Amino acid sequence: MTPFSNPNYLGKFALFHLLCHIPGLLGSQVVVPSSVSAVLGKNLTLECRVDVATNLTLTQSSWERRLPSSSVTIAVYNPRYGISISPDFIHRLYFRSPSSHDATIVLENVGFADMGMYTCKVATFPLGNTQASTTVSVLVEPKVFVSAGSRALIDGSNETTVATCIAERARPPAEVSWESNLFGQSEVQLFDDVNGTTTTQVRYLWQPTRHIQGHSLTCVVRHPALLNDFRVPYQLNVQFAPDISVVGYDGDWYVGRDNVQMTCKANANPPAHHFRWIRLDSEMPDGVEILNSTLLFLRPLQRNDSGVYRCEVANDINLRSRDVRILIQEQSQAERSNSIAVAGAAIGAVLALFLIAVFVIVLVTARKAPPAAFSDKVIDLPPTHKPPPPYSERAPNLPSGVHVSQVAWLSQSRQAERRCEATEKRRTPAVPARQSPTRRSRLEWVCHQSGSERVFINHREHYV
Repeated sequence: MTPFSNPNYLGKFALFHLLCHIPGLLGSQVVVPSSVSAVLGKNLTLECRVDVATNLTLTQSSWERRLPSSSVTIAVYNPRYGISISPDFIHRLYFRSPSSHDATIVLENVGFADMGMYTCKVATFPLGNTQASTTVSVLVEPKVFVSAGSRALIDGSNETTVATCIAERARPPAEVSWESNLFGQSEVQLFDDVNGTTTTQVRYLWQPTRHIQGHSLTCVVRHPALLNDFRVPYQLNVQFAPDISVVGYDGDWYVGRDNVQMTCKANANPPAHHFRWIRLDSEMPDGVEILNSTLLFLRPLQRNDSGVYRCEVANDINLRSRDVRILIQEQSQAERSNSIAVAGAAIGAVLALFLIAVFVIVLVTARKAPPAAFSDKVIDLPPTHKPPPPYSERAPNLPSGVHVSQVAWLSQSRQAERRCEATEKRRTPAVPARQSPTRRSRLEWVCHQSGSERVFINHREHYV
């Protein structure tokens, strides 16, 4: 009967085997990542951490590579005999810091042939072998560059390709995008290459405008082989016809002013290469010189220098012009301002004197005028609105049946009687108060009666 046929022995062996696989107790543990990504052409680090129990002794640690048909050992570390590397990897594989707790190796210049599964094995006494495996994949870092569009960007042209961002031969395909504040759009194209790589191209389409000249776009590439986003700026170059401005004429050109000039400035892309000054309404006056983009007056200004001058500027895109109307004044602006101020002051003084004279005349006239008579203050009103006169001014009551004509005759008689009485007073002495009055005619009676009462008769409206 063998020991393995004894049930008690088998139970003890199984318990020992279980205890040996408990880390830190009676067994050992090998820790490796489940998968590792390597970048094509760069170094690959395969981590292997070994935890050996205190009752065990590390005899050897090694790395094996699994092939389709079998497995081959590529590196061995023995605490007693040292390190051994397979001839296929002797020039590009080494242990990072071999010890009883570390079996990490470094593989240099990784290629596509290095993809596959690798196993880290640890041999201990008396437990035996413990192992763990990891899968290696190879990433291909993209080559990134930006190319300009096939056509030049011209202000006002149709939508065109501004630039193309290319992430070439990446594994897996790279994520490519454009960052911009323009109102353009992107088009993405993918192309498969050898060894499972992919080329990604992203075009940026936009309608050019001169106001964006000098701004930039940014191509952004993201890929697992890159530690950070890869960013490539691209500056826009928008071509446009000249934008012209004329400096030098300030609107205060006058006869006799000298050392004046006008300069034609142009903002253009590509730069302007042609400048020309002409006069539209007449021939260019004598004493004027054209120096590049500047019109120089070599003499004091004259009245006939007034006119319309044109500056023409051209570049490879187009020819543009700007007209300036020049007016030569007789006096400078400061002199004109002084003249206007003096004239205004003189007019103000004359106006003030005139107002003072009118005021004095009105005041003197008001003082010399006699007081208004009572009759001047009587305002004739229509019959229905005129108030009755005071009692003392009312006419005496006339007998009924007296005609209006009689009233008129009475008025005339009263006037005649007044004249008569004035004559008699000059001719005859006054009658004593005790003398009885003589009989008087009707005219005298009316005059007497009229003299005792003040009668006012309006010849236009008659009141009885």
